[in-house]
Amino acid sequence: MSAVYVHNITVDSGTDYEQEYDLFEVGGKVVDLANHTARAQIRKHRGSSTAVNFIVGFPDRSKGKVKLSIPSYVTSKLKPGRSLYDILFTKPGGTNEVILEGSVRVRAGYSTGCFGGTKPGSAQRLCIAVIDESSSQTQSGMSTKWRQFRSTYPGRTFYLLQPEDPGFGTLVDSTTYNIMKCPGQFLNETTVNTGRLISEGGD
Repeated sequence: MSAVYVHNITVDSGTDYEQEYDLFEVGGKVVDLANHTARAQIRKHRGSSTAVNFIVGFPDRSKGKVKLSIPSYVTSKLKPGRSLYDILFTKPGGTNEVILEGSVRVRAGYSTGCFGGTKPGSAQRLCIAVIDESSSQTQSGMSTKWRQFRSTYPGRTFYLLQPEDPGFGTLVDSTTYNIMKCPGQFLNETTVNTGRLISEGGD
């Protein structure tokens, strides 16, 4: 491996990034990555003292496959703009060699900043249940389960959605509560009968 390949990438802030590469020698022979190690980093410029590390994996060493990834809670901290990256391989004999490099375009997402760029803790996670009916449950059983849930996660926001014809925006009544076996404690802390936020005509 002597040629340095250039591949520019785009990373969307707040999302999981993954990219897999197939490495070949100049003549087209697959690079055998047995006993190789590698590390890859993003830096604002070549002399930058700070870096973001990729997770480097080898899906199939014999076929020259290498995979770079960055989890969403790391990409969410990247500032939009352009940076540089490269992959440094260490051969079995200890020789270091850069095989791949390029620019990184970090793009800010529209819907990826819901939690302010940090992973929500267990207590802050949003819970959404979609249930059409609860005929297999009892009222007392549902009450017990709700008390257990609230005791364990007192600060979690909880939404209960029921798919029903004619569809989105249908208001609920006492019949709905009975069908769903909604506990009284749940009804005391929820908001019900809120009309449509978006009309069927899109207004």
